[in-house]
Amino acid sequence: MTENPKKIESAHAHRKDEHLSLVIWQWRHKLPLSGLQFVHLDRPVLPNVNVTDVDHSVKLFGNHFQWPFYIEAMTGGSFRTGVINQKLAAIAKKYHLAMAVGSESISISEKETIKSFSVVREENPDGFIFANIGAGHSVEDAKEAIRIVDANALEIHLNAVQELSMSEGDRSFASWKRNISNIIEQVDVPVVLKEVGFGMSKKSVSDLASLHPAAINIAGAGGTDFGRIEETRNRQSFWETADQDEQNEQEQEEEEFDDPEFQSILTSNTNLGIITSDSLRFAKQANTGLPIIANGGITNSLEVFNSLALGAKMAGIAGYFLFQLSQNKLEKTIENWQKQLPLLYAIYGVTNSEEISQLKEIDPYDLG
Repeated sequence: MTENPKKIESAHAHRKDEHLSLVIWQWRHKLPLSGLQFVHLDRPVLPNVNVTDVDHSVKLFGNHFQWPFYIEAMTGGSFRTGVINQKLAAIAKKYHLAMAVGSESISISEKETIKSFSVVREENPDGFIFANIGAGHSVEDAKEAIRIVDANALEIHLNAVQELSMSEGDRSFASWKRNISNIIEQVDVPVVLKEVGFGMSKKSVSDLASLHPAAINIAGAGGTDFGRIEETRNRQSFWETADQDEQNEQEQEEEEFDDPEFQSILTSNTNLGIITSDSLRFAKQANTGLPIIANGGITNSLEVFNSLALGAKMAGIAGYFLFQLSQNKLEKTIENWQKQLPLLYAIYGVTNSEEISQLKEIDPYDLG
């Protein structure tokens, strides 16, 4: 990224920077509650495998992924977030990981922000990249999002709770289903339908499957909480350095959404969300035959493994990786996970992801 960092950016771009700062702040102060840390699997005392027998690769969308986890959608849309995307893309390339960019909606209306996304493909020309756009967009917008990063797949994020938490957010969702169907039918890459940190029920998974996506990302509660992030953004005192014009604009927007009681309902994914582990269990019960992707509060290699055991094909990590990057620890974290995963496969007596999915979940307190 070689653009002038002192250039005055739009309110939308400023919002991207706010999201970035608040995700890092949230992860510095939060205890992840994805439920994956409480999963108990039936572990054999006689594993009968060698670590050298382990194949940790995954096949998805007709592609071969070296590892069953990837860098999930986070950011883009401003100079600062473009720098972050460039760093993440370089790390994805170094460690052979897929990567998703954050919502490209801003790049549809503000062309000057395209570089903050396209830098990912420039940095990692041969990597697997997910484009990302909201369900409120058209087929043409989706194709543009794909073009910007020369994407191998497209994520459509379903963030109704977040939108309603934002004073400037969307209030119309009736077109989402039609938009999604049209995009899936008309784009040339696999489409993943993705929640944004609030999880999915069995019925929700089944409803999305009826639209025939390539995969479903349950994105459960327990990780980054965008309801809480939007509530924090709406407290003007938190942003003392924001310029006065932006503050005045936000005041006008907040007048249109001045309902503290309802805001409090939306400000935590513990209120409306389904944790990641339960979302995965619901997805397994739905039995749609579609690949399921885990996301939401994953913080270590065992939680990646547990998500695979609960039926996920791959695991995406967003907020935790962003926090680790801010601490200059992301590369070491990924290196550790890539060392630990083959050992976990061996501990549980499995040699590949298909065998992981056959492991039985047990209740350690059921002694009957």
